[in-house]
Amino acid sequence: MARPGAAGGAAGGRMTAGSVPDLDPLAPPGVLAGPGSITVIAGLTFAISDERGDIGPGPFGLITDDTRHLSGLRVLLDSEPLRHLGSGLVSSSVAHFRGYATLRDRLPDAPVECERRRELTPAGLVETLTLRCWTPEPVVLDLEIELDADFADIFEVRRLAGDPTPRPAAAPVAESAGRLRFKSAATVRSTTVLLDPPPDLVELRTARWAVPLSRDRPWVLRTEVRAHRGSGTEERPVIRPRAEHVGRPDVVVHSEPERLARASLRSLADLDALSIPDDRDPSRRLLAAGIPWFVALFGRDVLISSYQARAFRPELMTDALAALAARQGRVDDPGNGEQPGKILHEVRFGDLPWLGEGTSGGVRPYYGSADSTPLFLIMLGEAMRWGAPREALEALLPAAREALQWLRGPGDPDRDGLIEYAAAGSRSLVNQGWKDSENAVQFADGRLATAPIAVVEVQGYAYRARRELAAVLAHLGFPAEADELAAEAEQLRGLIRDRYWRPGTDGAPGYFAMALDGAKRQVDSITSNMGHLLWCGVPTQSEAEQVAEHLGSPALASGWGLRTLSDQMAGFNPISYHVGSVWPHDTVIACEGLRRYGLDEVAMRLAGDLLDALAIFDDRLPELFGGHRREPGDFPVPYPTACRPQAWAAGVPLAIATMCLGLQPDVPAGTITVNPALPRGLRRIELHGIPLPGGELSLTFGADGTRALATPEGLRLELTAGKPVPPVPGVRS
Repeated sequence: MARPGAAGGAAGGRMTAGSVPDLDPLAPPGVLAGPGSITVIAGLTFAISDERGDIGPGPFGLITDDTRHLSGLRVLLDSEPLRHLGSGLVSSSVAHFRGYATLRDRLPDAPVECERRRELTPAGLVETLTLRCWTPEPVVLDLEIELDADFADIFEVRRLAGDPTPRPAAAPVAESAGRLRFKSAATVRSTTVLLDPPPDLVELRTARWAVPLSRDRPWVLRTEVRAHRGSGTEERPVIRPRAEHVGRPDVVVHSEPERLARASLRSLADLDALSIPDDRDPSRRLLAAGIPWFVALFGRDVLISSYQARAFRPELMTDALAALAARQGRVDDPGNGEQPGKILHEVRFGDLPWLGEGTSGGVRPYYGSADSTPLFLIMLGEAMRWGAPREALEALLPAAREALQWLRGPGDPDRDGLIEYAAAGSRSLVNQGWKDSENAVQFADGRLATAPIAVVEVQGYAYRARRELAAVLAHLGFPAEADELAAEAEQLRGLIRDRYWRPGTDGAPGYFAMALDGAKRQVDSITSNMGHLLWCGVPTQSEAEQVAEHLGSPALASGWGLRTLSDQMAGFNPISYHVGSVWPHDTVIACEGLRRYGLDEVAMRLAGDLLDALAIFDDRLPELFGGHRREPGDFPVPYPTACRPQAWAAGVPLAIATMCLGLQPDVPAGTITVNPALPRGLRRIELHGIPLPGGELSLTFGADGTRALATPEGLRLELTAGKPVPPVPGVRS
């Protein structure tokens, strides 16, 4: 994870859980989240280095196609590493590093300065190193560049993230002066390094120069690294700049204080960095799941992160839907989990089939996800309401109908009306909801659930998916089919409430079980999953209010966000991946669900917790962080291998801004509903230039109420401040 800098202290106010003390005004303004690192990215190619620009052992390297093509790039002057002056990103693909070196006879000054400018391209990187000397007389320095390429798969890199030991790799071959080539021993991949001027000497993996320096004559070295697949095309698609892709500027956020506005700006920049091309259609712009481990297309991630950005970049939803429809399952294949109508889990480009037979090289997706398919249908409905063109909806309708048949058929193998999953082989994921780690689904006493497993939020998604598809069908002129599907959804809603609801005892509120196990027993742990049911509109009002009691309690609300598992459960671990940590996207989904039921007090307290965490994480939330209880003067504890940036964490500030306005357009109905509320510490919010058919929408909300600064033609604004926005149509108490 990267090092967040200071970004202002956490705002004052009351904590989420009533029994937790008020915020400490002396809470740290920033937190060191693991070793300092700088990441640059261009499409599916990225490079991670330390703050000096060096690439060495650990989770560093030049990685493309899920393969590390460069594992070593270290600069030494007179056999010593550079000392760090400063570094930063010029853009998502360009980084600037400044360092210095001392001379043994010229202490304590820093007479030699080094500047490195690194630019990523889809094919590799180009780095310009400039040495300057500030001594009165000329000097000669020994410059060494240590190079290495181990061609490790991204899964191996992740496993070795905490290992400081270099991996053995073959020495490069000097093909000509200044041209070195590393070759993979296991595959046909190779890496070429071009050095200009050529080195005076190459010994094993080290290139050496005797560098003459004087005050008026800097010395410049150009290093180009090219990653070669060795088979197929070497062309890697280039992602077009966003403004060129859509032809309009981004939405502008203003807030008082400015932290949400600042975080939204950072989020949009991170979404740009995470943008990847679709090799099946270059007109589509997709979001990779996260850097460094998930620079690939993931079904649930691209759908949720595109949805989070709906008020800012609604075209992301239609691009994601089209890309996933193009890769929808066609056959029944246990080797990669494919089934007709199923939406993929991920596409990997490395050389090893980690996720099933044939899943290397991006040839065959892996389909081990129970939730991507219903989420696909949910986002189709959202895209319609946000103004997706009719022709785009019609083009997606065949895929939507196929996805529905998967929900009714292969997704429900025992035909009990619920979506279940089980690992299809040794390389299949054991758990296939968004909490997909091996120990994610467990009983209150810590026992792991056995397959087949039906996690509760996936059932909620399946309910809402039917409601959303029914709305799309009605819009496109299929009213009878829409009515039939809406009735089917209501039957499923009743089934979910009957099978998963656990009534309260001894004065405690009731809640929804996390899952049903293979014996159809309720997995009775108290988790954040039930917050997703609110987002889908499954509970009655009474049930939702009881769920809200749990979501706002100290057992689930850490003070920085919503824990994945209650700290009262036997298996709780605050620094686990899914059994006690805080995932920001999970919290904001629960907040949206709470707002749908008019439960704004808990929703805004949880949103305020996330804003406090944002401030400490330098306006850029990581994928997840520790679920430790917040104490005065404390900070959210970083998770050691979290992605940062990560798509659905980057989308959280945008989702909070949209949620605070209670913004829900319904373009087919000709309406825009606004139902604003603000979390603690946020006094005003403004969004300018929200793109909708007929023009742009601009709104402001603060102590003086709501004002529309601009409204699209043909859409009627409905202000419902003080009234709950209803859940998905069809929800009844």
